Amino acid sequence: MRKGFFSKIWQGVVVASMVFATAANAVVTIYLVGDSTMQDWASGYYPKQGMGQDFGYFFDSGLARVFNAGRGGTTSVSYYDGFWSVRGTDRNGKYVFDKAIRDMVQTGDYVMIMIGANDNGYKTGEENFKTKVTAMVKETQQKGAYPILISPIRRSNFTSVDSVYEGYHAYPIYMRELAGSLKVPFIDLDTLSRNYLLSLGQYYSNHYLNMFIDEGEYSTSGVQTDNQHLQQMGANAFGRIVTEQLRFHSDAKVKELSKALKPMYQVDVKVSPEGAATAATASGYYPEGMMVTLKTTPKAGYTFVGWYDGNANKVSGNARSEVKSPYIYTFKMGNKSTQYTAVYAGGSAQKYTGNGGAVTQFSVDVPRKLNGLPFQPEGYTSQPAEDEKVLGPIEFNSLFQAEDSVTMNEGFIEANHLGFTGTGFVNLANNNQSFASYDLDFPEAATTTLAIVYANGGKTDRLINVYLDHDYYVSCPPNGWDTWDTVYTEIMTPKGEGTLQIISMTSDGAPNIDMFGFEMKGVVYKGATRPDTNKVVPADTTVKDTTAKDTSGTDALTKNINLSGMENADVSIFNMQGQLIARRQMMIGSGLSNQELNQMVKSNGLYHVVIRKGLQMIRQTMVRK
Repeated sequence: MRKGFFSKIWQGVVVASMVFATAANAVVTIYLVGDSTMQDWASGYYPKQGMGQDFGYFFDSGLARVFNAGRGGTTSVSYYDGFWSVRGTDRNGKYVFDKAIRDMVQTGDYVMIMIGANDNGYKTGEENFKTKVTAMVKETQQKGAYPILISPIRRSNFTSVDSVYEGYHAYPIYMRELAGSLKVPFIDLDTLSRNYLLSLGQYYSNHYLNMFIDEGEYSTSGVQTDNQHLQQMGANAFGRIVTEQLRFHSDAKVKELSKALKPMYQVDVKVSPEGAATAATASGYYPEGMMVTLKTTPKAGYTFVGWYDGNANKVSGNARSEVKSPYIYTFKMGNKSTQYTAVYAGGSAQKYTGNGGAVTQFSVDVPRKLNGLPFQPEGYTSQPAEDEKVLGPIEFNSLFQAEDSVTMNEGFIEANHLGFTGTGFVNLANNNQSFASYDLDFPEAATTTLAIVYANGGKTDRLINVYLDHDYYVSCPPNGWDTWDTVYTEIMTPKGEGTLQIISMTSDGAPNIDMFGFEMKGVVYKGATRPDTNKVVPADTTVKDTTAKDTSGTDALTKNINLSGMENADVSIFNMQGQLIARRQMMIGSGLSNQELNQMVKSNGLYHVVIRKGLQMIRQTMVRK
């Protein structure tokens, strides 16, 4: 412990902390078990964070350390089977942790289990959920460690100003029931987070806690409307609520852990003149070293001047280089309480008049209403409650042939069925966990729709996992081997490089994959030059790809493939969602004419045209007007 770290008012806490360390006989480890709302997110996703990402800042490292074992996309079943009971790997077979989580846990450690956000969507069921969580609890206790069950953080899905939808349905209840039947400590973060969301209102919850990101706020993120995942402000706010529960918990071992918490320092946030902002970061307290984000949203007609510190000096620079917006200021918390003012035209900075001391009183509960809150701008209405978004056809703004630049652990590039585009399609081996891998580069961290064009000649749905730093499970219904259909999933992309994998989740393998595309513009292969996505291409421009490949995979590139006089060329026309619209055997020249296109399709719009004759092929993108 560092000398002089605490002020005199904390001497009593120092003594208590020393007793805690002596009793534990070592630095204890707090293991955090959970999904994407708990996990560490790479910097390319900033400001997205899991609750566990900065959780270690709350604790004195000489007394307790935090090991964030959260893994995105996991359910109670997949977490237990994939990471708790075995040494889990990522989708490239690389080990994620040094050991299975249960093998890391030692006597005196703590295991906080916050899971259930994905179980409803993947239909885990009560029995499976309780079986796996019970196993984690009992195996923790067998190691002489202490489990703490935590219900999931509520999504900011408001049905009215005083109601937040229970998107995870019965799973928070199952967690509460398990805590009672197993007689283990429980933190009802579902209820606490609901109250916190209600106290701040939908606008603040969406834009300051969850991943509702406006254009131009961060270099790493485009516009997003994600009411489940947390940005840095939200992740640390809910982490702070958990630490408050440790301080007042009825369980002696949980309360003992609170003695390892560091001093907390208040940051009061003011707006001047009052009423100039739609919203501003709520006042709160933080431990030394934690990143603090100050943000304000101007009301119409008000001009923001800047952020001012407790000495009434305008601040500049950002601790996080990803910040682009002038309304956002980030800094690392020091060891004194302070104040900041969001100053608008006509206002003035207010000097801090406190003594800078650490916070000595903490909340035992989270009220549903706070003075002066919630923030609710005029015209901002609640969104309809929904378990999951219904995705439909999209425009392929970034399109990839599945057979190009692919790495497979088990699979083939084939061309033995009809109707595919490009030079072939990917046929993964009939094994669970066979995969196709693509190294891509994304222009921004954002939520976008991915479409996959597939053929499934089997008798049942084939489940695939579309993996990009996170699991996205997609079911592909039967449609025949010569018929191509499209499935959609909403995914989160990083800014920069990322590996997309399409993974078989059945012993029958995946469906055949012809191509995939993103609604996001500017996605390219790793190392490729990103196109100017703002460039306007005239609507009547016809783009031809004159690449021919033989079935052995050897490129045969020619400047001018002459198809003149070709009888019975195969012409396939696809809409921008990858669905086959028309197909014909016909005499063809150097390409399909606009007149011929108009005869084959009825609706105006953009189409992919694929013309084949033997090993020769032309691809066109055409517009019917």
